Amino acid sequence: MQTESLFKEALLLSPVDRVKLMDLLIDSFQHDEASSKHEFVWAEHAENICTEIDKNRVKLHSLGSVLSELNK
Repeated sequence: MQTESLFKEALLLSPVDRVKLMDLLIDSFQHDEASSKHEFVWAEHAENICTEIDKNRVKLHSLGSVLSELNK
């Protein structure tokens, strides 16, 4: 059956790609194509930010230091 083979292939994807696939499938029931594309681009952007953080390319700030700076 085609559905079973697709499922087995999907399980070979990375966790991030499986989430993207899941979102695309769910969106196919709920949204138009433009909305799905928009959400996909945002998910891709979030993944890129996480990659930058993992590679220590982004300076991170603690919540305490941010709140302290805002309260000055």
